Amino acid sequence: EKEWFLSRRPSGKAMFILLGIVSTIWFIVRVVPRPSRASYPCMQAAAPFAAGFIAWLSGLSLSVAALRWLKLSDGRPNFPASALAMVVFITGIGLMLGGDHRTGRAGVPGLLFDESPNTPMGEARGIHPGRVVWVWDPMATDETCTNEPGDYWFQDDNADAAVIGNMLSESLRRLTGETSDSLAWDALFRHYNLGHGFGNAGYLPGEGIAIKINLTTGGWGNVDLTTYDKTANLEMMDATPQLVVAMLKQLVDIFGIPQEDISIGDPIRHFYNQYWDRCHPLFPQVHYLDRAGLLGRTKAVPSSSPVMFYSDGTISDSLPQAYVDSKYMINMGCLKQHDLAGGTFCAKNHFGSICRDWAMHLHYALPSPTTNGFENLGYGKYRNLVDLMEHRDLGEKTVLFLVDGIWGGELPVTEPVKWQIEPFNDDWPNSIFVSQDHVAIESVGFDFVKAQFDEYIDMYGADDYLHQAADSANWAEGITYDPENDGLIIPSMGVHEHWNNDIEKEYTRNLGTGDGIELVKYLVTGTGREHFAAGLSVKAYPNPFVETVRFEYKLGGTADVKLEIFDQRGSKCFSLLRKHLQPGTHSFTWDGQGCSDGVYHYCISVYRDHSRGTGNGKVVKASR
Repeated sequence: EKEWFLSRRPSGKAMFILLGIVSTIWFIVRVVPRPSRASYPCMQAAAPFAAGFIAWLSGLSLSVAALRWLKLSDGRPNFPASALAMVVFITGIGLMLGGDHRTGRAGVPGLLFDESPNTPMGEARGIHPGRVVWVWDPMATDETCTNEPGDYWFQDDNADAAVIGNMLSESLRRLTGETSDSLAWDALFRHYNLGHGFGNAGYLPGEGIAIKINLTTGGWGNVDLTTYDKTANLEMMDATPQLVVAMLKQLVDIFGIPQEDISIGDPIRHFYNQYWDRCHPLFPQVHYLDRAGLLGRTKAVPSSSPVMFYSDGTISDSLPQAYVDSKYMINMGCLKQHDLAGGTFCAKNHFGSICRDWAMHLHYALPSPTTNGFENLGYGKYRNLVDLMEHRDLGEKTVLFLVDGIWGGELPVTEPVKWQIEPFNDDWPNSIFVSQDHVAIESVGFDFVKAQFDEYIDMYGADDYLHQAADSANWAEGITYDPENDGLIIPSMGVHEHWNNDIEKEYTRNLGTGDGIELVKYLVTGTGREHFAAGLSVKAYPNPFVETVRFEYKLGGTADVKLEIFDQRGSKCFSLLRKHLQPGTHSFTWDGQGCSDGVYHYCISVYRDHSRGTGNGKVVKASR
């Protein structure tokens, strides 16, 4: 069901009355026969308009009745009746005015957080503390995409898989400071293990990895479970499919993680064909988590007992057993505004990790528990997002936080929209954000969304959960965040601050004024990228090899080229840089001298101006 009431706030009494009539009729037709439908997002959207209209209509009726009552029936005054009629009349006028009050609107303009820019709070996390990497490449998407039948946002002709793969590669290297993707992953796993008491250990085969992606629209009857085709709301955005494939290629093809160690999906939604058809043929042994578990998907089985205990003591939840059994997690949220929470990035992505049919039971702790009921605004309120960020099987298990901004949305269930702020300038956002600091990446996402939109993200207290996640001094009165009930308290989950302004986008580590966030920007500009660094095809032959292996590649322009080779542990075995190579076909030859038989990872990087291409793979050195 498409949340069609959420696209714009109504304006004017005529629009209010029209929306009120339609919403009331729709609510009666849908909910009265089946009351459980009241929890549907579209019903949540319609309810406030219906309630506001009914209040307005009641007020009108009372006012008219009171005016008639004030008339003298027989020419003699009746003072008690007149006084009562006046009270009824005033009450009716109040209801009429209240019917179009801002709490009956689809947004509250002008509600801002009361926090100065560049005022960090909390303790930064990561190999480079507080670092968030932002990669922007306008070639990632087709600017002319209409998002209409035959030209949807998720199609391969609208999202360049090679460019998106290179963006992910660049983000990983810049996050860790390593020179190859394989080394970057090894650094991430080692840093996680050191911080969690497992010593200086990298990833070991058999250690499960759960990847939470955002497939919000993969439910509500949009997916035909006899085929797993998404048949409705195709224009509505979820995770970028090409980025999901790029992540699996990174883990399996580049870093060498066994496919069967990976579980990926959105447990309360369906892994529909726009994702399955791209992922499963390449990685058939990966577990694709799905609400139903049909047609080859893996059913998201809940833990046998609740493991998530919300810190206000009201409710508890089971999590997918795959999450509980995995040692690591990767969180791939989306870049969207949210009508209840303000924004939705990695933290709210875990509303889809709860093993229930819906996550409506968690909305009570958001700034706006219902679409238009702003009764939970402000700071120092209980926010269950903090519990999700801290839980040992969710936020605390995460080795990489990623916000998918290839496309970006105005609402949680919405089509992608073009962004107006710099540097997007009426184009799709074409961005990827990565970090090891959960609070920092949420803060950056918040700032980007707030610069672009001016409606729900401005709710007073929309960033309250970030204040509390950053510093226990900001916790709600009477609340101790301990979602496992194990007595282990985490006073800071990362660092929070807001940037200086939406033009410079600088944080305190960029400015050299504090120990807050560092936003590392890799912004691809210039011309000719489609001929140069949109992707690099490399042939390695013979493979396996005995004496030498030849790497062959083609350049679209003059460039510097580097070959790097690493062993299975990520140690560099060989490096060679050649400068100012001319356009055409070139090759490297490696003899494996000094290296024992085994599997080796290679990376060829091509540099030209502000653009870059990479080619990665494996070669095997065998005995004679």
